[in-house]
Amino acid sequence: MDLLERYRIEEAGFHPFLIRDSWQVGKLNYNVAEHHINNLSRLTIHHHTDRALSLLKGKGVLITVGDNNNYHIMVMERGTAYNVPKNHGYAIVMQKGGELFSVERPNTHTDDTTHQYLDKEQVKTIQEHIYQALKDRS
Repeated sequence: MDLLERYRIEEAGFHPFLIRDSWQVGKLNYNVAEHHINNLSRLTIHHHTDRALSLLKGKGVLITVGDNNNYHIMVMERGTAYNVPKNHGYAIVMQKGGELFSVERPNTHTDDTTHQYLDKEQVKTIQEHIYQALKDRS
C-alpha cells in the first residue's frame, strides 16, 4: 500500500477531496457562472469556520467585506495564504483557468454557508474596484 494519497481535480467548481474529523481541503477550479467578474452577484459567509485560501494557478481576486460594509479587494498572489474569518462575507473572482486550494471545517460548503446577495449598485462598485486593483498591479 502506498503511503501517499494523490489527488488531481480538474472539473470546474468546488471539490472537497481530503476530509478529516476537524478539517477538509478543497480544490476550487474556475467556473464561469461563479467566478467570472460579470457574474458576481453574492457574497459567501461561513458562520462556524474560517476559510483559508491559496491561489495555485491563474489570476484571482478575493473580495471581503470589512467594518461599515467597506469592500476590500485583494489581488491574490500564488504561494500566499489568505484567511477569511468566520462571519465575514467574501467572494472570489478568477480568470479562466484559475485554481485555488481551500482549508476549512468539513462539510462547510453544505452545512455552514449562507449568501448575501448584492444589488446592482454594489456589484458595479465592487467591479470598478477590481478593475482598478488589477490596473494598479500591472
